[in-house]
Amino acid sequence: MKIRFALTSSVFAAAVAAGLGCCWAQGAVTASADGLKEERLPQANSSTQKEDEAAAQGFTVVPLWTAEQTPVDFLAAVGQHTKARWRQLYRPPPPTPAPDRMRTAVTLGYLVGESFLCVQAADVQQFRNNNQEVMTYCRTLGFGEKVSPMLLGQAKLAEGEMWEELRVGVIEGQEALVQALLGQRDEELAVVLKLGVWLRTMEVVSSVVLEAPDADVAGLCVGSPALIKDLREEFASLSETTRQGEVMKEVGMLLDFLWRNWGRTEDELPAAEAVMKTRDRLAQTARKVSLR
Repeated sequence: MKIRFALTSSVFAAAVAAGLGCCWAQGAVTASADGLKEERLPQANSSTQKEDEAAAQGFTVVPLWTAEQTPVDFLAAVGQHTKARWRQLYRPPPPTPAPDRMRTAVTLGYLVGESFLCVQAADVQQFRNNNQEVMTYCRTLGFGEKVSPMLLGQAKLAEGEMWEELRVGVIEGQEALVQALLGQRDEELAVVLKLGVWLRTMEVVSSVVLEAPDADVAGLCVGSPALIKDLREEFASLSETTRQGEVMKEVGMLLDFLWRNWGRTEDELPAAEAVMKTRDRLAQTARKVSLR
């Protein structure tokens, strides 16, 4: 299972030893994996002193994305620092799968991201409904029979409300979908699926952050510059023809927007207006590439 990033001052030294980056602020500490401000990282040999100072001043570590963190981890971490109303964030079911395989793959990614939201909300019926949509899109892409037992297993875990086991299961499920696409030599569709998963996750998180009364969590909106950089690199790995297609061109413009607005580490937290524009742009792209 992936490491969970719900760090407090009592485990701060272990986090430093694991190579996690942290930006410090009174009352909230924002974790960073982008390495853009390494001079601000506490030194390992002074971690005990920093730990004691943090405990004395009431510091909290607010997690951001790192390469070890899955979308499920990210949602769980955000939920620990906000009063998220997850069930109000469901999106409508997608249309019948389109002949365009790129659109089908990115929509499948959004659906996988939706399954992570259902797990976070601990909603049995919504998970089952979304699970059926996932199965439909897998069949359209030609590997429904391969993943059917896995999806049925996930549904049983949800019915038993075995949420911790299902957290592991949905992440393993995403990897199984990627491997199924790779097995069909649909390498680009595997990349597109991953992009869809993360874009849906960021859409959810930006909505949660926008409604959070505590402005200190605004920096959580899209995870970190490292996440956006990783997604842009994934996008750049696609062929020129794919990148210029109707669906992926929209995704590329969205990633460029995110990089312009979030691709750097700031000392000050972003304004609510920036979070709102980001949420709106993520939702707009979702409608264009997945819901129409």
